[in-house]
Amino acid sequence: MADCEHLPNCGFCKKYANTKNLVVRGFISMYCKSAKQSECKRKEYKRTHGAPPPDDMMPSGQMMK
Repeated sequence: MADCEHLPNCGFCKKYANTKNLVVRGFISMYCKSAKQSECKRKEYKRTHGAPPPDDMMPSGQMMK
């Protein structure tokens, strides 16, 4: 499967791309580079609000602490 079309400009991916946090890396792998792309809450937020979500919003919809 191809990477998400938003990956190059995704605030979350840009901010956390080099993290050592395995959970965050797992979210990027599952939602941005795999089959769960259609379930990404960041995409849903952008469609609904017409603007990108906060950079700290994970693809699952939860906020980073």
